[in-house]
Amino acid sequence: MTEKFHKPTILVCFEGEKGKGSGRSVPGLDLHEILVKLKKDLDKYGGHEMAVGLEISKSNFERFKENFEKAVSEKNIQELTPIIKLDSDIKFKDITKEDVKQLEVLEPFGEQNKAPIFSYQNLKIDSIRALTEGKHLKLLLKDESYEINAIGFNMGEYAEEYLIGDKVNIIGKLEINRYNGEEIIQFNLIDIMKSI
Repeated sequence: MTEKFHKPTILVCFEGEKGKGSGRSVPGLDLHEILVKLKKDLDKYGGHEMAVGLEISKSNFERFKENFEKAVSEKNIQELTPIIKLDSDIKFKDITKEDVKQLEVLEPFGEQNKAPIFSYQNLKIDSIRALTEGKHLKLLLKDESYEINAIGFNMGEYAEEYLIGDKVNIIGKLEINRYNGEEIIQFNLIDIMKSI
């Protein structure tokens, strides 16, 4: 949710009267600092600028929610521009399955060990469709004779914005899609835009 909407998010799950939550922020907004200000509403909390955890009583949740939304709105996050830090621009002629498998050695990925993010420019859409009742995006892209499979989770609305034959630039993570005993390189999309 944080990535899709570029807004700080805290999700809380209740069991009886006690709730446990986890939050993620966006660059430029210190989520831990906000929890310090709202600690009177919380039973426990911890974390850092970009990720937090908390425990809260159900009786305090509505007050915390209102105070959290107010504290975030005072930070003018609508003025923050999403920033995607790229590790490299790639071409499929330079990438093998073994290269992508080597990226798996770097796992687990997280706040202190981010997954590498790649861009790929000037690809032609060969096939495009929405999956899972319009929720996700599935693409087959071409770069000369190379075919690139791409999946965009929670990006299904783009199936209405792009057409077969459109030229696009993509940003995402490389992974191996293992299905029915086959392994193919797949681009897990973060963003897509028409080529200029």
